[in-house]
Amino acid sequence: MNNDMRLHEDLDRFSENNKICVYPWSHININPQGDVWPCCHQRRTPNVLGNVKHQDVDEIFNGEKIRKLRLDMLNGVLPEDTCGKCIAFEKLNLHSPRHFANNQAWAKEVLDNIPNTKADGTIYDYKIKYWDLRWSNICNMNCVMCDPEWSSLWTQDIKNKLSYFTEQTIKKDAMLSIWKNRIEEVPGKIRTVPHKEFVDKHIEDVEHIYFAGGEPLIMDEHWYILKKLVENKRFDVKIKYNTNMLKIDYKGETAIDYWKQFPFEKVSIEGSIDETGLRAEWIRAGTIWSKVENNIQQVIEAGLNFSCNTSIGGYNVIRLPELIEELYQMTETKVNLNLVQNEWCCIQIIPDKIKQDIICRTRKWYDATDLTKNGLHPKVKKMKMLIKELERPHNPIALESFFKRASFIDLNKSTTLFDHIPFFAELNESIGYKYERFRDEFIEKSISKRNSSTSSNLHSCLSN
Repeated sequence: MNNDMRLHEDLDRFSENNKICVYPWSHININPQGDVWPCCHQRRTPNVLGNVKHQDVDEIFNGEKIRKLRLDMLNGVLPEDTCGKCIAFEKLNLHSPRHFANNQAWAKEVLDNIPNTKADGTIYDYKIKYWDLRWSNICNMNCVMCDPEWSSLWTQDIKNKLSYFTEQTIKKDAMLSIWKNRIEEVPGKIRTVPHKEFVDKHIEDVEHIYFAGGEPLIMDEHWYILKKLVENKRFDVKIKYNTNMLKIDYKGETAIDYWKQFPFEKVSIEGSIDETGLRAEWIRAGTIWSKVENNIQQVIEAGLNFSCNTSIGGYNVIRLPELIEELYQMTETKVNLNLVQNEWCCIQIIPDKIKQDIICRTRKWYDATDLTKNGLHPKVKKMKMLIKELERPHNPIALESFFKRASFIDLNKSTTLFDHIPFFAELNESIGYKYERFRDEFIEKSISKRNSSTSSNLHSCLSN
């Protein structure tokens, strides 16, 4: 018996205990720098598969690393260094990204073809069914949990603010040094290689496209793909968005006109909405809440499939039940919850005593609310996971990191974190006014001679 036949016979595709994930056989994730992973959950791992700026997609798709990953899965192994998120989910008996992938409508065809995998992990005549292509970091917001890799506005904001400081000061300050390194790694607006060749080659095979960013609705690449789908009458393709909903019109065209041509179930618009009103405008800087709210209403009134994709961190968990209720009342649709992982924004910035109160209020609300009625469904399992996250101990270092980051974000602004989210004023006072201390340090370290007017303006704005 040859190895290819052995693989075919050993593969139990439908077993709950197998470690198969269809992504390495059918999916590609590309970030703005051109780095490639089998899925977005593997980013930041050491196992980047290749880079489309230097390699052809076909070469990467049967490269050494992805072939090894396929063989590991066929041998019943999920590598910890690449599949850690799924492993963690499944240990808690939660629905993992792997389970999500394997349950897609197009996954059966991929599963049927997996036994044809060669002994070295090569797969011929493959079809890239699922595209997750972050063509650009172009964005119209610089959100507190984000960074220059995913937001061109963040890059510009950091460049502007670092100009206040001497090189010596930047070297001595860990956070400023990190920011300087990040904008050197990510110089302004970045894009992968030209996208048209890939799209034109694989447009007939694709079944699912995930648009994210940056902000996809202001990317030329997104509009090229959307128009190609319409031109080729690929209305059977499922398209899903992660968008901040600040702008749905682009160069004289509106996305709604395109979305309405697809069947209802084929278009999912997930609005990255973490708060409402002034709170939203601080968390996702660049937000104009009235515009976001109006665009959401336009999408809903057009009869399209809209939901809120809400990232929960220390900045909004304090009012979790109220937030979910507000979002539901505004949209009358489901609220999907995600956990912020970044240290400076995570739930653990909140002191334990306050978190216990949040847990009690959230559980009480959760038990009293019919979460499935009329669409109010904040991912029941995610809610349970969120409560587990709340039970983890407070991280005072993370809280300091948050206030330092917040004071940097607020440089040269007429309003501050406390104007938008008053809760943090009390928390800041309880730990000795860390925000003001960091603010004053930034002002004192700024280059007063070369930027005397700017420095004076900074001090005036931040002292209000």
